[in-house]
Amino acid sequence: MIRIKKLKAGIPVGTEIPERQQYGNVGRWIHDKMKDHGYDVVDGKGVDIPSMGVEIKSRKIESNSYHTVGTISIRDILCTPYDMSIIKEKFQQQYRVHYSDEGQVVVSEGIVDLTDEYIQSKVREAFEAARKKVIQNEENGYHPPYVKGTEWGHFEITDSCGSYRFRISNPAMKKLEKISKNADIFGKLFE
Repeated sequence: MIRIKKLKAGIPVGTEIPERQQYGNVGRWIHDKMKDHGYDVVDGKGVDIPSMGVEIKSRKIESNSYHTVGTISIRDILCTPYDMSIIKEKFQQQYRVHYSDEGQVVVSEGIVDLTDEYIQSKVREAFEAARKKVIQNEENGYHPPYVKGTEWGHFEITDSCGSYRFRISNPAMKKLEKISKNADIFGKLFE
């Protein structure tokens, strides 16, 4: 995989977002802007910019809600370990756009590299712990709305009830972002 450090044409800091967050509209607006900048943004299964292996994520800085990594069908959870899953694909390199409710402007943007093995091990552990419970629940024909993994992630059922969203708490995501910023430094110290 090619490691992306920076996008040449992203959403600049200070860019006004024309609408308030409601049902993912800001994320769709960012996708459209990235298409306008010439990126091959794909909606649906897989990462948002497949040619670069980059997922696009938006986040209101005032939000304390959980971060959604992606959605995976119950069928895929049952037969797919983390390392072969769409969730891992979406949790490698992310172009993250943070914006503020005050003024509806972009306050930061950039690539977050989550490929560090420590980060991946934490998310893998959460995914597999929750996956094990989904498999056990499937045997009983039961799909609860929430399936606990670890402090690093869990599953929440979607409205269709045929899939789960893999989500990470805001404090855990902040820790993972901080680790990703310092991954190169730690890697050099412990080589």
